[in-house]
Amino acid sequence: MSGNVIVLDDDAETGRRLKYYSRAADVNYWTELWKAREWSYGRQLKGHLPHHLRRTFGKFVRPGARVLEAGCGMGHFTVAAHARGYRAEGPDWSAETVGRLNARFPAIAWHVGDVRALEFEDGAFDAVYSPGVCEHFEEGPAAILEETRRVPRPGGVAIVVTPCFNRWMRSRPHLFAGEPSGDFYQFAFSPEGMSRLLGRLGFDVRRVLLYDTVDTLIKFAGWRVPPWAVKPLAVMDYLPVLRDWGRCCVWVARRTR
Repeated sequence: MSGNVIVLDDDAETGRRLKYYSRAADVNYWTELWKAREWSYGRQLKGHLPHHLRRTFGKFVRPGARVLEAGCGMGHFTVAAHARGYRAEGPDWSAETVGRLNARFPAIAWHVGDVRALEFEDGAFDAVYSPGVCEHFEEGPAAILEETRRVPRPGGVAIVVTPCFNRWMRSRPHLFAGEPSGDFYQFAFSPEGMSRLLGRLGFDVRRVLLYDTVDTLIKFAGWRVPPWAVKPLAVMDYLPVLRDWGRCCVWVARRTR
């Protein structure tokens, strides 16, 4: 989001990371954000997923699996997964948002709930998708990820997405030498730091995939890219060296216990 102050931060579990300050990302923040515009679902109703999720689910999640989007927001992934034939469900802590989703997509199971204490039995799902959620809690991601491990079955898959403190950023610490200002908003984790935490919590990390390299270069290197060129430049996510510069990261991990 605009107006961020970003500083370096060190953590015993996840190592060096970025800490963003602007406005607290609490339930009121998200409810206001999601109702500020009318959201389109045309592509999702046809089963469209972004390339990083399309590749991941195609490889690691069997057709027809029961899938949870833990912190679904406006539910775009859940709608697309349902259209693809998954038994998809979406909880979120914004009751107003969940009410709108229930009214618009009554065939999908939507729930009001907190990702830190999900109201599902152990091992209830084949796969859990955490879509940029655990980074927004200043106490750290462990409590959310413990729930993300609990609700898939043993051998089931967790797919965790957060902002990434990538190799390009780590080589330029001067960009993040400011002082905290405002409320805590989110963290960005290194691929290695988050992988260590997932391993400690009982996951076997099977894939780490960075994406949105062009976004790193726009936001932090001052690249000026016309809107029509952003999508073609996504090819950088597949190129040697450049693919390690993605602004976001996907961890795919199997529950081992």
